[in-house]
Amino acid sequence: MCGILMVKSRHKIALEQHLRVLDTLKLRGPDFEIHCHDDHVFVAQTVLHITGNRNFYHTARDDFFAYNGEIYNYRDFGAAETDTEVAYWAARNNVKRFCDFVGPWAWLLYRNGAVTYATDPQGERVLYQYQDQDWLIVCSEVTAILQYVDCAAQTVPYVNKCWTMLSQTPWHGIQRLTPGMLYHNGQPVHEIDSVWSWISATANDIDLDQAQREFQQIWHRVCQQIQPPCATAISYSGGIDSNLIMHDIGVDALISVNCVGKDSVVTQSQQFLSSTQANIHTQIDVYPQQWANDYRDLITVTKMPAQSWSFVGKWLVAKHCQQRVLFTGLGADELFGGYSVYQDLDYDSQQSHSAYSEHDHDKLWHRCINSYHGDSRQATLLMDYFYQVVGVDAPGQDRIAGSWGIETRNPFMHQDLMRFVLNLPWHCKVNNETKPLLKNYTRKIWPTLPILPKMGFAGHANDSMAWMGVNIDSTGDRYQDWKQIAQRTFTHHCQTP
Repeated sequence: MCGILMVKSRHKIALEQHLRVLDTLKLRGPDFEIHCHDDHVFVAQTVLHITGNRNFYHTARDDFFAYNGEIYNYRDFGAAETDTEVAYWAARNNVKRFCDFVGPWAWLLYRNGAVTYATDPQGERVLYQYQDQDWLIVCSEVTAILQYVDCAAQTVPYVNKCWTMLSQTPWHGIQRLTPGMLYHNGQPVHEIDSVWSWISATANDIDLDQAQREFQQIWHRVCQQIQPPCATAISYSGGIDSNLIMHDIGVDALISVNCVGKDSVVTQSQQFLSSTQANIHTQIDVYPQQWANDYRDLITVTKMPAQSWSFVGKWLVAKHCQQRVLFTGLGADELFGGYSVYQDLDYDSQQSHSAYSEHDHDKLWHRCINSYHGDSRQATLLMDYFYQVVGVDAPGQDRIAGSWGIETRNPFMHQDLMRFVLNLPWHCKVNNETKPLLKNYTRKIWPTLPILPKMGFAGHANDSMAWMGVNIDSTGDRYQDWKQIAQRTFTHHCQTP
């Protein structure tokens, strides 16, 4: 992860103040920083350097380009030495070129007194914006924005299973940029690219065997593209997603979280770890008090709530990761039909009935159902992608990894793979089992590996209450109680002085 910060102010601000704020982003970019400054504008980037060389950052030019991302296919666009050069050219000359890039990205270009900026359409990289009559601030983290302006907390509805925030943040005046949208001087201008446009007008009517063969070709290409020239780790749960990454990409280390007494997947998977390609396996055994301590650290450092109980497990994985790149299975469940509830839902055309997206406070259902020409099953998975991945896990993962100076890579969010799976027929996503395509492929390449039940980072959300520092009115329903915990801990621990 790299850190991006741009501040335009009506008032003169000393460079020293800006640099103090930039210090809050150094963990996102621990290698070095660059900036430009005059009395009213400050633009900067903190750099986590993984690929290529540093020549771009030390070349004099008449503008300033801040970039956070990886364009895996940048070599397809000329003789550039790094993906940063390719992104810079596109930002200056032809932003529609970003439609051809694969990989996550966020960027900001300051030129001739104007600023343009955008984030990738799939929602992996995040930028936040604050704007009033005195300020325009664009940044990778809300923490830096809060150093300039005193924002009050605001109410964001928590009505689904996890606390979705698409454009919203719990800070008044701070908004997240719309993925794929180009902004100019604080205003959205036009859409560069969109996940909506990746869904074809006609369904890809193929059987499961054909889909598996096509998936295998795309997957192998993705695995080759996404492998960095440095040591890597994986957030390992013993499930299909992490095993496929481990098998086809290869990693140097596995990191698993064992919420003691909660999640049996880690224990069940131990017998298979001896046959993996990883050199290091770290298992983090977590008890309720430690879980509560890390929970408090997570929200106080990021100044954002834990939108899901899984965030603490992700925080612990990032905290223990000694490698520069961490692979995750982000998006696989929502895109490939991984939740068992998908087999039994009462699908209808009026709304999603998934617990992750049944309350449509962002008014996305109409667009989802139209994208799939009335197919409520496909529309429900798409709703879950927006509400759970774009609105919860992707931004959470972005700020968690950034807090520990590492970069996450998410093979299942690769644009080529997303375009493929978004257009698969329903029976390739859910039939007599969940994730039939991924499970069939797993059985083919790894016949001895049992398919373990979906568990994830179960966590100690409710049984760690004694150490949370807040009280709730228990309802007897653990999900409803968790919502109170998430809201009250944010209010209690994350208010600005």
